[in-house]
Amino acid sequence: MGLGAWGTAIGLCAISATITAGICYFAEILGNSLKLVDVPDGVRKIHAKATPLIGGLAILVPSLALSIFRVIVHHDSTFTAVALAATFVMMLIGTADDRHNLPAGLRLSAFVLLTLAALSIEPTLVLGSLHLGAAHSPKLDLGPFAIPVTALMVIGFLNAANMADGMDGQLLGSLLIWSALIAHHLGPELGVPFMALMASSAVALGFNLRGKLFSGSAGSYAGSLLIGLGAIGAYHHANGTLPALIPAIWFWLPVLDCVRLMLTRYLDGRSPFAADRNHFHHILIDRFGRRPALAIYLLLLGVPALAGEFSLVAGLCVLAICALLYVILVVQRHLLLGSTSPKPIT
Repeated sequence: MGLGAWGTAIGLCAISATITAGICYFAEILGNSLKLVDVPDGVRKIHAKATPLIGGLAILVPSLALSIFRVIVHHDSTFTAVALAATFVMMLIGTADDRHNLPAGLRLSAFVLLTLAALSIEPTLVLGSLHLGAAHSPKLDLGPFAIPVTALMVIGFLNAANMADGMDGQLLGSLLIWSALIAHHLGPELGVPFMALMASSAVALGFNLRGKLFSGSAGSYAGSLLIGLGAIGAYHHANGTLPALIPAIWFWLPVLDCVRLMLTRYLDGRSPFAADRNHFHHILIDRFGRRPALAIYLLLLGVPALAGEFSLVAGLCVLAICALLYVILVVQRHLLLGSTSPKPIT
Protein backbone atom coordinates (compact mmCIF):
# COMPACT_ATOMS: atom_id res chain seq x y z
CA MET A 1 0.00 0.00 0.00
CA GLY A 2 1.95 3.04 -1.25
CA LEU A 3 1.57 6.43 -2.80
CA GLY A 4 -0.08 4.90 -5.84
CA ALA A 5 -3.11 3.79 -3.85
CA TRP A 6 -3.45 7.22 -2.28
CA GLY A 7 -3.05 8.94 -5.65
CA THR A 8 -5.78 6.79 -7.20
CA ALA A 9 -8.10 7.39 -4.27
CA ILE A 10 -7.56 11.16 -4.32
CA GLY A 11 -8.10 11.26 -8.08
CA LEU A 12 -11.39 9.35 -7.80
CA CYS A 13 -12.48 11.70 -5.00
CA ALA A 14 -11.78 14.71 -7.20
CA ILE A 15 -13.79 13.22 -10.06
CA SER A 16 -16.67 12.33 -7.73
CA ALA A 17 -16.73 15.83 -6.24
CA THR A 18 -16.68 17.42 -9.72
CA ILE A 19 -19.61 15.31 -10.94
CA THR A 20 -21.51 16.11 -7.74
CA ALA A 21 -20.94 19.82 -8.31
CA GLY A 22 -22.37 19.51 -11.82
CA ILE A 23 -25.46 17.63 -10.63
CA CYS A 24 -26.02 20.16 -7.85
CA TYR A 25 -25.61 23.10 -10.22
CA PHE A 26 -28.39 21.74 -12.44
CA ALA A 27 -30.45 20.47 -9.50
CA GLU A 28 -33.59 22.41 -10.37
CA ILE A 29 -33.63 21.18 -13.98
CA LEU A 30 -32.88 17.59 -12.97
CA GLY A 31 -35.40 17.67 -10.12
CA ASN A 32 -38.19 18.83 -12.40
CA SER A 33 -37.24 16.36 -15.14
CA LEU A 34 -37.16 13.41 -12.75
CA LYS A 35 -40.18 14.66 -10.76
CA LEU A 36 -38.07 14.78 -7.62
CA VAL A 37 -39.25 18.02 -6.03
CA ASP A 38 -40.29 18.66 -2.42
CA VAL A 39 -43.23 21.07 -2.43
CA PRO A 40 -43.95 22.91 0.87
CA ASP A 41 -47.36 22.26 2.44
CA GLY A 42 -47.19 24.68 5.38
CA VAL A 43 -47.60 21.86 7.93
CA ARG A 44 -44.70 19.39 7.90
CA LYS A 45 -42.86 20.91 4.95
CA ILE A 46 -42.35 24.55 5.88
CA HIS A 47 -39.45 25.45 3.59
CA ALA A 48 -39.90 28.60 1.52
CA LYS A 49 -40.16 27.12 -2.00
CA ALA A 50 -40.26 23.91 -4.01
CA THR A 51 -36.84 22.30 -3.63
CA PRO A 52 -35.20 19.55 -5.74
CA LEU A 53 -34.69 16.21 -3.95
CA ILE A 54 -31.44 15.68 -5.81
CA GLY A 55 -28.83 15.82 -3.05
CA GLY A 56 -28.82 12.08 -2.40
CA LEU A 57 -28.39 11.24 -6.07
CA ALA A 58 -25.73 13.95 -6.40
CA ILE A 59 -23.49 12.27 -3.83
CA LEU A 60 -24.34 8.64 -4.49
CA VAL A 61 -24.38 8.38 -8.29
CA PRO A 62 -20.75 9.47 -8.79
CA SER A 63 -19.33 7.82 -5.65
CA LEU A 64 -21.08 4.51 -6.38
CA ALA A 65 -20.27 4.56 -10.11
CA LEU A 66 -16.58 5.24 -9.57
CA SER A 67 -16.34 2.73 -6.74
CA ILE A 68 -18.07 0.01 -8.76
CA PHE A 69 -15.72 0.73 -11.67
CA ARG A 70 -12.76 0.34 -9.33
CA VAL A 71 -14.14 -2.96 -8.01
CA ILE A 72 -14.44 -4.29 -11.57
CA VAL A 73 -10.94 -3.16 -12.58
CA HIS A 74 -9.07 -4.12 -9.40
CA HIS A 75 -11.18 -7.11 -8.36
CA ASP A 76 -11.72 -5.69 -4.88
CA SER A 77 -13.15 -7.69 -1.98
CA THR A 78 -16.64 -9.12 -2.18
CA PHE A 79 -17.40 -7.04 0.91
CA THR A 80 -17.03 -3.88 -1.14
CA ALA A 81 -18.98 -5.27 -4.11
CA VAL A 82 -21.94 -6.42 -2.00
CA ALA A 83 -22.02 -3.19 0.05
CA LEU A 84 -22.06 -1.09 -3.13
CA ALA A 85 -24.71 -3.28 -4.79
CA ALA A 86 -26.98 -3.07 -1.73
CA THR A 87 -26.50 0.69 -1.57
CA PHE A 88 -27.40 1.03 -5.25
CA VAL A 89 -30.64 -0.91 -4.75
CA MET A 90 -31.42 1.18 -1.67
CA MET A 91 -30.84 4.33 -3.72
CA LEU A 92 -33.49 3.13 -6.18
CA ILE A 93 -35.90 2.45 -3.31
CA GLY A 94 -35.25 5.89 -1.86
CA THR A 95 -35.76 7.55 -5.24
CA ALA A 96 -39.08 5.74 -5.64
CA ASP A 97 -40.07 6.96 -2.18
CA ASP A 98 -39.13 10.53 -3.10
CA ARG A 99 -41.34 10.33 -6.18
CA HIS A 100 -44.29 8.30 -4.92
CA ASN A 101 -44.17 8.48 -1.10
CA LEU A 102 -44.14 4.71 -0.58
CA PRO A 103 -46.14 3.23 2.33
CA ALA A 104 -44.09 2.81 5.50
CA GLY A 105 -44.78 -0.94 5.62
CA LEU A 106 -43.52 -1.42 2.07
CA ARG A 107 -40.37 0.58 2.78
CA LEU A 108 -39.62 -1.38 5.94
CA SER A 109 -40.18 -4.71 4.15
CA ALA A 110 -37.78 -3.63 1.41
CA PHE A 111 -35.16 -2.59 3.98
CA VAL A 112 -35.41 -5.91 5.80
CA LEU A 113 -35.23 -8.03 2.64
CA LEU A 114 -32.34 -6.06 1.17
CA THR A 115 -30.34 -6.10 4.42
CA LEU A 116 -30.87 -9.83 4.97
CA ALA A 117 -29.89 -10.54 1.36
CA ALA A 118 -26.64 -8.58 1.72
CA LEU A 119 -25.77 -10.29 5.01
CA SER A 120 -26.55 -13.73 3.60
CA ILE A 121 -24.37 -13.19 0.53
CA GLU A 122 -21.35 -11.69 2.29
CA PRO A 123 -20.27 -13.18 5.67
CA THR A 124 -17.90 -10.30 6.47
CA LEU A 125 -20.93 -8.01 6.77
CA VAL A 126 -22.19 -10.12 9.68
CA LEU A 127 -21.12 -9.32 13.24
CA GLY A 128 -20.39 -12.79 14.55
CA SER A 129 -18.77 -11.50 17.73
CA LEU A 130 -18.11 -8.15 19.39
CA HIS A 131 -14.94 -7.01 21.14
CA LEU A 132 -16.40 -4.31 23.37
CA GLY A 133 -13.05 -3.26 24.81
CA ALA A 134 -9.47 -3.09 23.58
CA ALA A 135 -7.69 -5.72 21.52
CA HIS A 136 -7.74 -9.25 22.97
CA SER A 137 -10.46 -8.29 25.44
CA PRO A 138 -13.27 -10.79 26.10
CA LYS A 139 -15.67 -10.92 23.20
CA LEU A 140 -19.40 -11.38 22.98
CA ASP A 141 -20.22 -14.24 20.61
CA LEU A 142 -23.57 -13.79 18.90
CA GLY A 143 -23.70 -17.34 17.56
CA PRO A 144 -26.96 -18.16 15.71
CA PHE A 145 -28.24 -14.66 16.44
CA ALA A 146 -25.46 -12.99 14.44
CA ILE A 147 -27.48 -12.28 11.28
CA PRO A 148 -30.70 -11.09 12.98
CA VAL A 149 -28.76 -8.92 15.46
CA THR A 150 -26.65 -7.40 12.69
CA ALA A 151 -29.75 -6.79 10.55
CA LEU A 152 -31.50 -5.15 13.50
CA MET A 153 -28.52 -2.86 14.04
CA VAL A 154 -28.35 -1.85 10.37
CA ILE A 155 -32.10 -1.28 9.98
CA GLY A 156 -32.26 0.55 13.29
CA PHE A 157 -29.48 2.86 12.16
CA LEU A 158 -31.25 3.47 8.84
CA ASN A 159 -34.37 4.52 10.71
CA ALA A 160 -32.40 6.69 13.13
CA ALA A 161 -30.50 8.47 10.35
CA ASN A 162 -33.73 9.08 8.42
CA MET A 163 -35.50 10.50 11.49
CA ALA A 164 -32.53 12.80 12.11
CA ASP A 165 -32.67 14.23 8.58
CA GLY A 166 -34.71 17.37 9.19
CA MET A 167 -32.31 20.31 9.12
CA ASP A 168 -30.26 21.67 6.23
CA GLY A 169 -26.74 20.28 6.47
CA GLN A 170 -27.57 17.69 9.10
CA LEU A 171 -27.51 14.52 6.99
CA LEU A 172 -24.74 15.60 4.61
CA GLY A 173 -22.60 16.87 7.48
CA SER A 174 -23.12 13.59 9.33
CA LEU A 175 -22.28 11.53 6.23
CA LEU A 176 -19.11 13.58 5.80
CA ILE A 177 -18.00 12.83 9.37
CA TRP A 178 -18.91 9.14 9.25
CA SER A 179 -17.36 8.49 5.85
CA ALA A 180 -14.11 10.17 6.98
CA LEU A 181 -13.95 7.92 10.04
CA ILE A 182 -14.63 4.74 8.05
CA ALA A 183 -12.16 5.68 5.30
CA HIS A 184 -9.50 6.28 7.96
CA HIS A 185 -9.91 2.73 9.28
CA LEU A 186 -10.20 1.04 5.88
CA GLY A 187 -7.29 2.82 4.20
CA PRO A 188 -6.90 4.08 0.61
CA GLU A 189 -7.85 0.79 -1.05
CA LEU A 190 -10.98 -0.48 0.67
CA GLY A 191 -11.88 3.04 1.76
CA VAL A 192 -12.35 4.51 -1.73
CA PRO A 193 -16.20 4.47 -1.66
CA PHE A 194 -16.18 6.37 1.62
CA MET A 195 -13.51 8.84 0.53
CA ALA A 196 -15.57 9.56 -2.60
CA LEU A 197 -18.73 9.88 -0.51
CA MET A 198 -16.93 12.28 1.83
CA ALA A 199 -15.74 14.47 -1.05
CA SER A 200 -19.15 14.53 -2.73
CA SER A 201 -20.95 15.20 0.57
CA ALA A 202 -18.71 18.21 1.20
CA VAL A 203 -19.67 19.66 -2.19
CA ALA A 204 -23.39 18.96 -1.87
CA LEU A 205 -23.37 20.37 1.66
CA GLY A 206 -22.62 23.83 0.29
CA PHE A 207 -25.63 23.69 -2.04
CA ASN A 208 -27.85 22.25 0.70
CA LEU A 209 -26.96 25.04 3.13
CA ARG A 210 -27.94 27.59 0.48
CA GLY A 211 -31.36 25.93 0.10
CA LYS A 212 -30.67 24.74 -3.45
CA LEU A 213 -31.50 21.07 -2.81
CA PHE A 214 -32.48 18.43 -0.25
CA SER A 215 -30.97 14.97 0.14
CA GLY A 216 -34.30 13.15 -0.01
CA SER A 217 -34.97 9.55 0.94
CA ALA A 218 -32.38 8.39 -1.59
CA GLY A 219 -29.71 10.19 0.40
CA SER A 220 -30.85 9.25 3.88
CA TYR A 221 -31.63 5.58 3.19
CA ALA A 222 -28.82 4.68 0.79
CA GLY A 223 -26.23 6.91 2.42
CA SER A 224 -26.91 5.51 5.88
CA LEU A 225 -26.91 1.92 4.56
CA LEU A 226 -23.48 2.40 3.01
CA ILE A 227 -22.22 3.95 6.25
CA GLY A 228 -23.69 1.15 8.37
CA LEU A 229 -22.15 -1.57 6.22
CA GLY A 230 -18.91 0.39 6.06
CA ALA A 231 -18.70 0.56 9.84
CA ILE A 232 -19.06 -3.24 9.99
CA GLY A 233 -16.37 -3.56 7.34
CA ALA A 234 -14.04 -1.25 9.29
CA TYR A 235 -14.61 -3.32 12.43
CA HIS A 236 -13.75 -6.57 10.64
CA HIS A 237 -10.78 -5.01 8.82
CA ALA A 238 -9.25 -3.99 12.15
CA ASN A 239 -8.91 -7.68 13.15
CA GLY A 240 -9.82 -7.13 16.79
CA THR A 241 -7.95 -3.85 17.29
CA LEU A 242 -11.06 -1.66 16.93
CA PRO A 243 -13.38 -1.94 19.95
CA ALA A 244 -17.03 -2.31 18.94
CA LEU A 245 -17.83 0.62 21.23
CA ILE A 246 -15.93 3.00 18.92
CA PRO A 247 -18.41 2.72 15.99
CA ALA A 248 -21.19 2.94 18.60
CA ILE A 249 -19.73 6.31 19.64
CA TRP A 250 -19.82 7.45 16.01
CA PHE A 251 -23.59 6.97 15.80
CA TRP A 252 -24.67 7.81 19.35
CA LEU A 253 -26.63 10.99 18.65
CA PRO A 254 -29.16 9.93 15.97
CA VAL A 255 -29.61 6.53 17.60
CA LEU A 256 -30.25 7.95 21.09
CA ASP A 257 -32.63 10.55 19.72
CA CYS A 258 -34.51 7.91 17.72
CA VAL A 259 -34.95 5.75 20.84
CA ARG A 260 -36.15 8.78 22.85
CA LEU A 261 -38.65 9.83 20.20
CA MET A 262 -40.12 6.36 19.75
CA LEU A 263 -40.40 5.87 23.52
CA THR A 264 -42.05 9.24 24.23
CA ARG A 265 -44.49 8.76 21.36
CA TYR A 266 -45.43 5.33 22.67
CA LEU A 267 -45.94 6.72 26.18
CA ASP A 268 -48.17 9.42 24.67
CA GLY A 269 -50.32 6.73 23.06
CA ARG A 270 -49.14 7.51 19.54
CA SER A 271 -47.36 5.53 16.87
CA PRO A 272 -43.58 5.44 17.41
CA PHE A 273 -43.29 6.58 13.78
CA ALA A 274 -45.70 9.53 14.08
CA ALA A 275 -44.46 12.94 12.99
CA ASP A 276 -43.87 15.77 15.46
CA ARG A 277 -41.49 18.63 16.19
CA ASN A 278 -39.76 16.99 19.12
CA HIS A 279 -36.64 15.84 17.27
CA PHE A 280 -33.35 17.02 18.71
CA HIS A 281 -32.74 19.25 15.71
CA HIS A 282 -36.09 20.97 16.38
CA ILE A 283 -35.01 21.53 19.98
CA LEU A 284 -31.73 23.06 18.83
CA ILE A 285 -33.35 25.23 16.15
CA ASP A 286 -35.97 26.59 18.55
CA ARG A 287 -33.32 27.34 21.16
CA PHE A 288 -30.40 28.64 19.09
CA GLY A 289 -31.52 29.23 15.48
CA ARG A 290 -30.73 27.20 12.37
CA ARG A 291 -27.02 27.81 11.72
CA PRO A 292 -25.92 27.54 15.38
CA ALA A 293 -28.17 24.47 15.72
CA LEU A 294 -26.36 22.71 12.88
CA ALA A 295 -22.94 23.57 14.33
CA ILE A 296 -23.95 22.30 17.78
CA TYR A 297 -25.42 19.09 16.36
CA LEU A 298 -22.33 18.25 14.30
CA LEU A 299 -20.01 19.09 17.20
CA LEU A 300 -21.96 16.82 19.56
CA LEU A 301 -21.79 14.09 16.91
CA GLY A 302 -18.19 14.54 15.82
CA VAL A 303 -16.19 15.47 18.93
CA PRO A 304 -16.76 12.15 20.80
CA ALA A 305 -15.93 10.27 17.59
CA LEU A 306 -12.70 12.24 17.19
CA ALA A 307 -11.76 11.64 20.83
CA GLY A 308 -12.42 7.94 20.35
CA GLU A 309 -9.77 7.82 17.63
CA PHE A 310 -7.18 8.59 20.32
CA SER A 311 -8.48 6.13 22.90
CA LEU A 312 -11.67 4.37 23.92
CA VAL A 313 -11.53 5.97 27.37
CA ALA A 314 -11.24 9.46 25.89
CA GLY A 315 -14.13 8.79 23.54
CA LEU A 316 -16.38 7.52 26.32
CA CYS A 317 -15.51 10.46 28.58
CA VAL A 318 -16.28 13.03 25.90
CA LEU A 319 -19.41 11.09 24.97
CA ALA A 320 -20.61 11.28 28.59
CA ILE A 321 -20.23 15.08 28.54
CA CYS A 322 -22.03 15.42 25.19
CA ALA A 323 -24.80 13.05 26.30
CA LEU A 324 -25.27 15.15 29.45
CA LEU A 325 -25.65 18.28 27.32
CA TYR A 326 -28.19 16.42 25.19
CA VAL A 327 -30.19 15.41 28.27
CA ILE A 328 -30.11 18.96 29.66
CA LEU A 329 -31.45 20.44 26.42
CA VAL A 330 -34.17 17.79 26.11
CA VAL A 331 -35.26 18.19 29.74
CA GLN A 332 -35.35 21.98 29.40
CA ARG A 333 -37.58 21.58 26.35
CA HIS A 334 -39.83 19.20 28.27
CA LEU A 335 -40.15 21.60 31.21
CA LEU A 336 -40.85 24.50 28.88
CA LEU A 337 -43.64 22.69 27.03
CA GLY A 338 -45.01 20.88 30.05
CA SER A 339 -45.46 17.57 28.18
CA THR A 340 -43.37 14.72 26.82
CA SER A 341 -43.77 15.97 23.26
CA PRO A 342 -45.28 18.84 21.31
CA LYS A 343 -48.60 18.59 19.56
CA PRO A 344 -48.29 15.94 16.85
CA ILE A 345 -48.26 16.95 13.21
CA THR A 346 -51.28 15.68 11.28
